[in-house]
Amino acid sequence: MTEIPEHLLRRSRERRAALGLGGDGEGGGEAESTGSALAAKSDAAPAAAKAPTAAKVPAVVEPIEVAPPPYIAPPKGPHKLRIPIWVMPVLIAIPLWAFFFPGAFSNHKKAGITDPLVLGQNVYRSSCSTCHGSNGEGGVGPALHGGVAKITFPKEADHIDWVKNGSTGLAKNAPYGDPNREGGQRQASKNDMPGFAASLSPTQIADVVAYERSKL
Repeated sequence: MTEIPEHLLRRSRERRAALGLGGDGEGGGEAESTGSALAAKSDAAPAAAKAPTAAKVPAVVEPIEVAPPPYIAPPKGPHKLRIPIWVMPVLIAIPLWAFFFPGAFSNHKKAGITDPLVLGQNVYRSSCSTCHGSNGEGGVGPALHGGVAKITFPKEADHIDWVKNGSTGLAKNAPYGDPNREGGQRQASKNDMPGFAASLSPTQIADVVAYERSKL
């Protein structure tokens, strides 16, 4: 409690006495109540100063909605990709289809050998070289290289008949081929030349005869 100075109390009493507001008792009582009031105010002031200031609550700012321009239509429904998912396999398949499409109509057959001499060489190596040698040099059968086949059979038809039928049915040492052949006709050993009519086609026989007459 704050005490009022004595000189202030005295001055207050004198003033009240001059105004006729009561004696010392009343002046003292009023002074005391004034002093009590002042003391209460002084005690309340620190309490009020000590009271925490209420925290200021920030003002809530309402969002402002901006309307889109009238020429932009708002999207309807859920957002979708521009390219549907089912289109992706199609886009992948199109280049593959373009790559394989031309080959679907092309000729898949490999170009075969058409040269009769090459075909005849293949037939000779598989059916004749065992007896006459790989290059017609002879072996079990007579030699054919150096144009000997054409000397023995001047006519190609006779050469073809010989390859077809062979020496089957001829007696041992029976002559065959051109009778005017230099050195005489050849003589057949019994069944030494098999016939190939059953194992080779007419085209194959013609090809191998052409090879023997021109390439050996």
